[in-house]
Amino acid sequence: MYRRERILKFLQRHADLYDVVNLHLFSLKLFGELYVWRNRSTGQLYISWKSFACFAVILVCLIVLFIGGHLAQQALLGEGDATYLHQGTAVLIEITGVFAITISISNAIVGKNVWAILERLDGFDRRMIVLRAPVDHRTEKRIILGGSLMLFIGVVVFTSAFTAAITKSYRNPTLQLLTIAQVVMFVTVIISMVCQVAIVLFLANARFYHLRKFFEMNFLPWKPSSFLANEFPTVNRYGRCTDARLFRSVLEAFESLSEAMQLTNQTYYVQLFAMTTSNIPTPTLALYATYRSFMASNYDMQYLIITMAVSSWLYMLTYLVLIFLNASIKREVDRLIQSYHHFTNLYHVEFERLVKDSANHISSRNITLHLGPKELDWKLAFSTVSIVVSYLVILIQFDRSGSDVSKLTSP
Repeated sequence: MYRRERILKFLQRHADLYDVVNLHLFSLKLFGELYVWRNRSTGQLYISWKSFACFAVILVCLIVLFIGGHLAQQALLGEGDATYLHQGTAVLIEITGVFAITISISNAIVGKNVWAILERLDGFDRRMIVLRAPVDHRTEKRIILGGSLMLFIGVVVFTSAFTAAITKSYRNPTLQLLTIAQVVMFVTVIISMVCQVAIVLFLANARFYHLRKFFEMNFLPWKPSSFLANEFPTVNRYGRCTDARLFRSVLEAFESLSEAMQLTNQTYYVQLFAMTTSNIPTPTLALYATYRSFMASNYDMQYLIITMAVSSWLYMLTYLVLIFLNASIKREVDRLIQSYHHFTNLYHVEFERLVKDSANHISSRNITLHLGPKELDWKLAFSTVSIVVSYLVILIQFDRSGSDVSKLTSP
């Protein structure tokens, strides 16, 4: 009973930012994805050797499963009953394995940056408490836990579907076990990385929104429909606040968020690049294999191929969620700059030059996530989807032309 109360308290606690993400930090530590830990009282970073041992074991398992699965698939392809669908499925699983190993190593290298990102976001929260505008950690915790629960259910459903499909597709029990272990571990590592990036972007987006609202409430005139304006009609809404110190506090809070986004870009650059590149071949091959299985009436691996096609497109959907959060951050920054200009147009204040210089400084910063010179935005998403569709059409055209030629040359 006491343990249950401790677990409930651990899940419901929301005193600060670290309480909002405590469950995810514990999961990362448990599975070895974050073996660099932080002492809450002193702020010192140290290596948790238990987590490091878990990371080493998981990395070795990923490599062994990748090599063992490759050898087992090659042995299967050497048999007479193997088809091109078996070969295509093996290629898809190997691509996923390379992606999972890359993500695991990248997370280990930049693990300490996670604490630097959280420290910047927590610094923003502490500054907002001083300014008497605290961030709503309770709502953030509920949204993150709700989204994590939905993601966990989705992972369980798809791993169960993969297990059933692999059992029906392969006759060799050893190959069945190897393939199931490959898919479960690869999917878990990849989804964990996506969850990390999504949580960081969600927290940053919520704070950019909070900062913009704080600026508008303290520096811009209330709208006629505002509750405060209706309650206090004698308030001079057009000369309410011209405090330079408060404005500098807003700039310092923005700098904390800007540094957090720069660290996020440095931390997850390799992972996002691998995610972007893997979004092209995986859905294309999975959809082409689905097309071939139906056109050739070869239903040996139909369940596995359809499951892989659906999961790959859902994986691309999570990529679009990251782009949505990134675009939302850019939108909040642009609206904050508009509020700056609106403020200078309404007031003739003594620190007008400071406001204009600050707006220009914010405009010149690359706040959002980038892949080199390319921003992670909807243009990149549409170009990725168009490339997938184009390659799929080309493969289908080659397949149909090949079948037409075989019909003409047959006696």
